[in-house]
Amino acid sequence: MSVRTPLTIIAVLLVAIVAVSALAGGGGGKSASASPVASVAAEVRRIAARDQVIRGLRFHSVPVPRLVSPAQAQRDGLADFARSESAATQARNTELLELLGLLPPRTSLRQIEGSVYGGQVAGYYDSRTKRLAIVTGHGAEAAGGADAEITLSHELNHALEDQNFGIHESSGATDDTATAYTALIEGTATEVMTRYAIRYIGAARSLSGALGSLGADTGTAGLPPYILASLLFPYESGQKFVEALLRIGGWRLVNLAERVRPPVSTEQIIHPEKWLRVELPLPVPMPAPGALGAGWRRVAAGTLGELDTHELLRVANGPLTAGNAAAGWGGGRYALWRHGPLPAPGCASPCRSRDALLLRWRWDTARDERQFVAAAGRYVARVGAVLSVRGGETTIAFAPTAALARRLSAR
Repeated sequence: MSVRTPLTIIAVLLVAIVAVSALAGGGGGKSASASPVASVAAEVRRIAARDQVIRGLRFHSVPVPRLVSPAQAQRDGLADFARSESAATQARNTELLELLGLLPPRTSLRQIEGSVYGGQVAGYYDSRTKRLAIVTGHGAEAAGGADAEITLSHELNHALEDQNFGIHESSGATDDTATAYTALIEGTATEVMTRYAIRYIGAARSLSGALGSLGADTGTAGLPPYILASLLFPYESGQKFVEALLRIGGWRLVNLAERVRPPVSTEQIIHPEKWLRVELPLPVPMPAPGALGAGWRRVAAGTLGELDTHELLRVANGPLTAGNAAAGWGGGRYALWRHGPLPAPGCASPCRSRDALLLRWRWDTARDERQFVAAAGRYVARVGAVLSVRGGETTIAFAPTAALARRLSAR
C-alpha cells in the first residue's frame, strides 16, 4: 500500500543537486572550453567503467546523458506518474490514505510527485526510453564534483542492471510487492554508489546518510511523514537488504534476486532472512466484491505489507512500538468500497459517509498477534474504526456506522 515513485523513471534523491559545472570541471581533467554535453558524456564513460568494476557486470552500451532543467525533470516525472496512475487511481489511493489517517485531507499525490521531481531529484534513468538524465540549473554552489559522481554512479547502475537483467515496469503504486521490487533496484544502486564513494572518492557518502541530513530548506520538510517514509524506504532499507545478501553470497546472490527471485514483500526487505528462507506471505481471505450489497462497489483492493502496517501504527504509537508490533506480520490485504461516485460532489475527501474499508492481517505467532492488537487498539481509538480478532485473523474496519463496520469485519 506504500506510495512510491513509478519504476519506469528511477531517480536518485540527494541533498545537493548536481550541477553541470561540477560535472564538467570535476575530476576528469577536461578542457574548460569543452561543451557541457561533451564534458558530461566523457564523465559518464569514466564513471561507467568504474561501476562495471564494482558491480561485476558489463554495459552493452553506455547511455548518452541528456541535460535537463529542474522544470523538465518535473515534467518528465509527472508524465511518468500520469502513465502509471490514472486520475481515477489517484483518487482511490488518496481516499484510501486519507481515510487511514496517513495523509491529511485534501492531499494531492500529483502535487507531491511534482514537488519531489522539481526540487529533490539529481538525476534519473528512464527504463522505457533507456535514457539517462542529469538535472542542472541549481547552481554550481549546490553541488561539488563528488556529489555529481555518486549521482551518476547510482543512475548508471540502473542502466547497467537494466541491460543485464531487465528492470520490470510495475504498476500499482500502493502494492507491497511492487514496493519490495523497487527497494531491490534502489538498494543495489545505493550500494554501488556507496562503494564508488569509498573506493574512488575516499569518503562514504551513502544515500541514507545524505537523506538523513535533509533540512527544512530542501523541500522535504513539508512532506507528510508517511510520504517521506515511503520515499526513503527503497533507498535505506533496500541497501540494507542488499548488504545482507552480499555478506552471504556476494553479488551472485544479488544477481539471483534480480534475475530469478525478487523479494515479494516489504517483510522480506526488512528481514532478509525471510527472503533466504523463501517465507512467502500467508493468504488472507477477504469479502467478495459485492459483500455490502446494492449501491456499494469495491473500488480498490491490494496487499497490506509490513511497511504499511508499521506506518499505520505510527499514527498513534511511537516508532519503536510500531516497529515491534508490525514485525510479526504474516500477510495482509485491504479492500475499499464506495457508495456512489468517487470523488463525490459535496462530500470532501475522505468522505467517511460513503466509504467502507477493511484491513485484515495474519500473524506469524499468537504472541505477534497480541502485540499488534495492543498497538492497533490505540490506532482505532484515534481514527474511529472497529478492531476485531477472530480465528487467527485481525481486522480493522471503517464504515459509516459501527454496525456496518462490524458486519464487514464478520464476513
